[in-house]
Amino acid sequence: PFGVTPDPRFFYMNTAYRDALAEVAHGITAKKGLMLLTGEVGTGKTILLRKLMRDLDTVKFIFVSFSHVISDRFLDVVSSNLGLEKKKTKVDMSQELTKYLLQRATDGQVVALLVDEAQNASDRGFETLCALSNLETDDEKLLQIVLVGQPELIIKLDKPSLRQVKQRVAIQHTVTGLQTKSEIDHYIHHRLNVVGYNGPEIFTQE
Repeated sequence: PFGVTPDPRFFYMNTAYRDALAEVAHGITAKKGLMLLTGEVGTGKTILLRKLMRDLDTVKFIFVSFSHVISDRFLDVVSSNLGLEKKKTKVDMSQELTKYLLQRATDGQVVALLVDEAQNASDRGFETLCALSNLETDDEKLLQIVLVGQPELIIKLDKPSLRQVKQRVAIQHTVTGLQTKSEIDHYIHHRLNVVGYNGPEIFTQE
């Protein structure tokens, strides 16, 4: 019940997490474009993303973590996740991606890019994200982008060189984690219930 993998079965729906989930889900379905979700280490950001992907099953999601992807290959990874043919140049890849997104928009489908550990992105990675956020028709964004990271992500976006990215952020939300003793108690019992535990109390109040 207390593993560290972000299994959405264990998502704990308190008020703070419900608000965060609702705001990001609204941003994606309303095609707001670029969104920012931040929080300290261990506050449940990644499991929130997994829950989001499970709930919005009509949305085509691309999940990328900057813990595993170098910025120069970011566009390659996005294209590969969508099953697009590999192109020799970034211009060709961008054109192919735009064509794909336009077709999805015509079909009424929403495509969302979830970027976990975004605080690890280089300036070049943010430039690529900025270019992707510019893909749009006259009345809607073609790709919904959620940047997820630790609080230093906000500090990073305050750099003058990244002001174009920051200006495009339509929604910004901070995940605060558990706040009270009661929430911690409910959280522990929730995870135990998910795995079917019905034995004696494991933890004392202390």
